[in-house]
Amino acid sequence: MSELAWTAWPMRRSPVRAALGLAFIALVAWTLQNWLRTGYFTVLAVLLLWGQVAGFYLPTRYALTDEGVSVRGILAKREKTWEDFRSHFVDRDGVLLSPFIGRSRLERFRGLSLQFHGNRDEVIAFVRAKLGTEDGDALLGDEGREESGAGGGEA
Repeated sequence: MSELAWTAWPMRRSPVRAALGLAFIALVAWTLQNWLRTGYFTVLAVLLLWGQVAGFYLPTRYALTDEGVSVRGILAKREKTWEDFRSHFVDRDGVLLSPFIGRSRLERFRGLSLQFHGNRDEVIAFVRAKLGTEDGDALLGDEGREESGAGGGEA
């Protein structure tokens, strides 16, 4: 197990959600343009909305190596070593690598999220091998648990 690399592009897996998202952004732009009658605020609003959903519409490249983890988007690249992580939490769409032992409200900001793309078992096995965890470890949020966003106790 020296390297595992893949590209995740959520828009391709869910074209209906992609179309609905674009329709929503277009509706917001049309509404603002008709209400305010200025292109400046319309463009600003569309850019702000796009910034929030760009990760869904653009591909992201993931690479797991013996040294660490790399996540590359169109504009940004994040690299961390395995020593930066102390736990991981799996949900139905991916795995969150966290610098904390247990759940924390800060893990979304300080951790690294890896989206699956038809490779769930390989990613989980690689992460568990690198972090020294195995099936049955008492990690909150393991496979059977859906992410609720609330943080907190076990399900």
